[in-house]
Amino acid sequence: MIKGLPQNARCLERVEETLHNVSVQDMPWKRIVESLKLGKSDITPCIFKTPERETFLDLYGPIAMLPVILVRRDGQDIHLGNIKDFHGVFLRGTSLIKDYTTKSMRVSETSHIRNILEIIRNGRADYSLMPGNFIEDRNTAGLSISVIDEIPLYIGISKKSPQKTLIWDQLSRNVAIVSRNISISNR
Repeated sequence: MIKGLPQNARCLERVEETLHNVSVQDMPWKRIVESLKLGKSDITPCIFKTPERETFLDLYGPIAMLPVILVRRDGQDIHLGNIKDFHGVFLRGTSLIKDYTTKSMRVSETSHIRNILEIIRNGRADYSLMPGNFIEDRNTAGLSISVIDEIPLYIGISKKSPQKTLIWDQLSRNVAIVSRNISISNR
């Protein structure tokens, strides 16, 4: 169903297998958040932990680790320790900009992954950071890719859900908690 993700990161599929009565609704993210805050929706699978989300969600997990990759042209000596010296290009709106760069760093944004790969390949930017599944089935010829971090993914359960205890119990019996696959020294 979700191409390019490790099996344990296919959160929606895992939730549907565990919570057989679940009704999946496809809504814009802002409506999902509002519905969870009000207790109109019970859960959301595969989310990142943030202090704001913890105000209205109980987070089960982490249930998966999403790899963060560094993409650069072949032969370039770019790593997390020296990205400040290079021009980065990111998918518009990604939280990875805030997490891995500073205001003094040269960073651009674009709306499509294919644009990011071409911009790097053509030398108009030096690197990008993105979730590993973003490059699945894409032309990465001439590019080097390495995993530099992992982001824990959680299942969020609305604190106002009348089913909260039942959902938590079912998840804890059927969905394993995972730990990091890479060491901190790779970050």
